[in-house]
Amino acid sequence: MNRNGKKVVFTIPVVLTMLLVGCGTSTANKPGHQFSTSEGSASTQVVTLHYMLWDPNEEIGYKQSIAVFEKLHPNIKVVIEQYPWSQYWQKLETEMAAGTAPDVFWDHVTYFPTFVTNGQLLNLTPYIKSSHVDLREYYPNLLKQYEYNGNIYGLPKDWDTIAIFYNKKLFEKDHVPFPTNLTWNPRNGGTLVKVAEEMTVDKNGKHPGQPGFNPNQIVQYGFMSYNSNQSFYYNFLAEDGVKILDHNFGTQVLMDTPQAIQTMQNLIDMIYKYHVSPSGAEGANVVNSEGNAQQLFEEGKLAMYTDGDWVLTPVVKASNFPVGIAPLPVGPIGRVSVMNGLSDAIYAHTKYPKQAWELVQWLASPQSERILASGGYVWPGIKSLAPLFAQAWTKKGVDVTPFLEESRGKTISFPITVNWGQAENAIDKEFDLMWLGKVPPSQALQTAVQQADAALNGGQ
Repeated sequence: MNRNGKKVVFTIPVVLTMLLVGCGTSTANKPGHQFSTSEGSASTQVVTLHYMLWDPNEEIGYKQSIAVFEKLHPNIKVVIEQYPWSQYWQKLETEMAAGTAPDVFWDHVTYFPTFVTNGQLLNLTPYIKSSHVDLREYYPNLLKQYEYNGNIYGLPKDWDTIAIFYNKKLFEKDHVPFPTNLTWNPRNGGTLVKVAEEMTVDKNGKHPGQPGFNPNQIVQYGFMSYNSNQSFYYNFLAEDGVKILDHNFGTQVLMDTPQAIQTMQNLIDMIYKYHVSPSGAEGANVVNSEGNAQQLFEEGKLAMYTDGDWVLTPVVKASNFPVGIAPLPVGPIGRVSVMNGLSDAIYAHTKYPKQAWELVQWLASPQSERILASGGYVWPGIKSLAPLFAQAWTKKGVDVTPFLEESRGKTISFPITVNWGQAENAIDKEFDLMWLGKVPPSQALQTAVQQADAALNGGQ
């Protein structure tokens, strides 16, 4: 989730005027989610809250939203702290251990179980009830991700699904129809592999399967098989009926089944058998496989690859060709995408829980999420506002509705359990060997599951 961007100067008078009309004071007796301004005006003391996030592109939108919040709450000052994903979690965990964590911060399902079981997150249920927040506005699966023992520890700020990014210019140049209705199966790769073969070209203009094709001199690849779970192989495993984890807060990884083995074998075959993907060395996680896939695509060397909507801004900015978005291919049990979402959480030991709640309540309100969606920063956690994000990207010339359609279909959650980060590291290590062609999928999956289970059960 390393996203690059730069700060911009913005003004808010028009937006503020519109929002003030819709906000007012607390209207708990009215239907829907109404934002209260009572807390900020109840005291003359100025309270400073620290809000921590990692995405610089989204930070631009959050500055706009928080500027409005501060106008409505003149006694609350918000300091945004932005750190890249590679530094964010270590810094947050260090500050939690020292008791100096930010008041409000972005939470991810990989870290949520550990935080909540360690008592580091504020239980929002009492605040939600007292403020009469209508939870029916949000995607129910996103709310469920941050629920523990019947209580809620974060309100949905956004969501993401996975789709195919494709280079429209390359498809038009090669006279191949856009990949908007592909299929996939673990036996031969379906039309996904067939189209990828059409879009893979060696220096002499030959395609895989044609006489004279040289797999060692490929200048354009059709697809990318890479060691990235959420952005790539989780989706294909799900489309073959494979579960990643036994259940939320579970301790058993289920990725060593015959279906899982055949799925991963096909994904590896895309490199070594079908020759439609860059080398395993470029797809291995140890060298930032997701970054490699994105870079190859932006350079025009890769016709299509799968990724999350969080890279829309950097990819579209960096590409000197029109970017297309297509839904994932339909697999044996249908089209299935990972659907993940971040939440805004409150540090359990914040000195200002009431003010922190006012900020979280604002960030999760229709007023704030409308700002973020309309600016094309994130798909909003409030379901009814999703079209605003799509409209923002339509104005930029990109149809992002495949992400939205996937959210309405079959989806799976990112694994949610304590110590998943450690389990994930163990899996990545073994899967790198598989992508490098050093061990077969059957062996890699067996070893990865054993080590991941040990991590989940406290053995590592």
